[in-house]
Amino acid sequence: ERVSRFVLTVDRRSFPLRSAKVVAIGHGIDLGAFPLHERPVRQPLRVVALGRTSPAKGFETIVRAAALAGVDLELRGPSSTVEERAERLRLEQLGARVESPIPYADVPALLFGKDVLVNNMREGALDKVVYEAAATGMPVLASNAGFEDVLPSELRFGRDDPRDLADRLVRLGDADRNAIGRELRGVVEARHSVGHWADEVYRVATR
Repeated sequence: ERVSRFVLTVDRRSFPLRSAKVVAIGHGIDLGAFPLHERPVRQPLRVVALGRTSPAKGFETIVRAAALAGVDLELRGPSSTVEERAERLRLEQLGARVESPIPYADVPALLFGKDVLVNNMREGALDKVVYEAAATGMPVLASNAGFEDVLPSELRFGRDDPRDLADRLVRLGDADRNAIGRELRGVVEARHSVGHWADEVYRVATR
């Protein structure tokens, strides 16, 4: 930071130091790899959460909320460390279906087959999959306040509040999810696309 003129990051809150050099430029989502996809009306909702089975991901809250809301939940991700393997076992004991990770190239197809992505990552990091899912026109529910530039308040929930998340899942079950998804796609295109990211890098570099 000391030897740099600028520090580029997705969001100011994702950089651990206070610095006037920090410039938030958003994520760089490849919209061609994650095209807009209309989803049929399905009940119960098909919900997915992606990521390593670390306690930091807050999967327990998602599992409990899915049970309360009566939705179909799939957790998918690696369990590479002792902590992650222990968390995976605990989640399975709660009744969760935890599937193995898939190649990154297969993520769009997985998202196309689901109705809602839920992300409960603790504050301080902004999972890229939230933006990728939104790019496909999938409604996303997240607890991290860092997603407030993409997700309106009705698509955000309290991190340790499964009932709050369950209520929002139930509401999405009755909503026009494709309309919500199209709005999210537009926000990602405007603020978190590869094109926008490159423009921001160029703008900062030529100051």
